Amino acid sequence: MFIFKASIGVWCRRIDGKGVTSSPSPRIRWFVVLLALVVPFLMSLIYFVLLPGTWLGNGLYVVMKIMLVVWPAVATLLILRERLDLGLSNGWRLAMVGFGWGLGIVTLMLGLMVTPLGDIIRAGADNIQTKVEGMGVLDHFVWFALFLSVIHSLIEEVYWRRFIAGNLLHLVSPRKAHLLAGIGFSAHHIVVVSQFFPLGMAFFLGSCVGIGGVLWSVLMVKQRSLLGAWMSHMVVDIGIMIIGARLMGLL
Repeated sequence: MFIFKASIGVWCRRIDGKGVTSSPSPRIRWFVVLLALVVPFLMSLIYFVLLPGTWLGNGLYVVMKIMLVVWPAVATLLILRERLDLGLSNGWRLAMVGFGWGLGIVTLMLGLMVTPLGDIIRAGADNIQTKVEGMGVLDHFVWFALFLSVIHSLIEEVYWRRFIAGNLLHLVSPRKAHLLAGIGFSAHHIVVVSQFFPLGMAFFLGSCVGIGGVLWSVLMVKQRSLLGAWMSHMVVDIGIMIIGARLMGLL
């Protein structure tokens, strides 16, 4: 455990500390992290549950998506006054480790599809197709799936792992940092998944997403890079898109 904590400290100094012009107080760092943790959940709740189909709900959801891209840069450069670094360095070997982690998770997902849980997921196929048609992407599902799997997964990794978990590592123990970042990642996805499946199933699947987030956070620290976590996330999202395509009869 001592070695594990020490490696985290070195990683944080190497990536987060380089280029710091002033050391932000813990209160300021907590502000930027808590805002980042809570906003995706609240915006999703408003968009999907409280004000669905309204101009306010739609607008706030767009704000949330913009925040995923903009807030880490704004908070890091202008509020924390630290050097901006995506942490994607250290080469293809780390990417291959992440690829292996991703394949392992996808194998587990495919295994669950042959259990009674798979029957529950298949029962939601019509709802999934209705939602996808409503988004207007059914006829372009391959491009939509590629965007989610490659670009959106990178955005989420930078936001949830590099920015949120990375800053939490300055504030709490590694275990708490991984757990808090994973809970925030899970809460947002529970709301989204509840639009496709019953609430109990949404909690289960959203919790699985949170566990995945914790694993990717640990991998990021272990590798001192975001590359492996992004590759793993990408592979898992491709697996999810393939399962979704099969449920909708596209494959």
